[in-house]
Amino acid sequence: MNFHDIRMPEFIESFAVGKPELSTSHAITKSGREARHLDRNYDCQKYLIKNARLSSTEFEQFNSFFKARRGSNFALRFRNYADYRGINEVIAKGDGNLNKFQLRKIYSDPIAPYERVITKPVNNSVILYINNVRTMGIVDYNDGIVTLPSPLGQDVILTADFTFDVAVRFSIDSFVMTVL
Repeated sequence: MNFHDIRMPEFIESFAVGKPELSTSHAITKSGREARHLDRNYDCQKYLIKNARLSSTEFEQFNSFFKARRGSNFALRFRNYADYRGINEVIAKGDGNLNKFQLRKIYSDPIAPYERVITKPVNNSVILYINNVRTMGIVDYNDGIVTLPSPLGQDVILTADFTFDVAVRFSIDSFVMTVL
């Protein structure tokens, strides 16, 4: 992925409206029954910047930011203020062998919990716990991989608190503006 590790300016993020988009294929048989297939395991987040009223300084900053990303060519960090934190998230249950784990956030449901892989944690935001006791580890803030100094013991629980951004890109190579 062509990615610039820079966050969209906050004054633009506040105008974003987002939605999770899943993809399900379905076919209807001659008898009228439906067969459904989940096309991907994770939702694709889509955001629309709406009704952004910017000062001339903010517009200049956004215009420069957009051009530096070359429109849709380079992805960037984006903060979705509706969902940007994980609190006491279970990252792993130890098996005595592994010491590397992917940050993730679980959206609880009694039938089918949803797991979101966290690949863009915010620098210095990850706090790790082993069995509810704060612990040290190395976090790769480029991919969300946590490395512990030694393997996580059998049935030991690793949890984390963290803030995260998501990787997004502009969907088009131009934007409409009106100068008042």
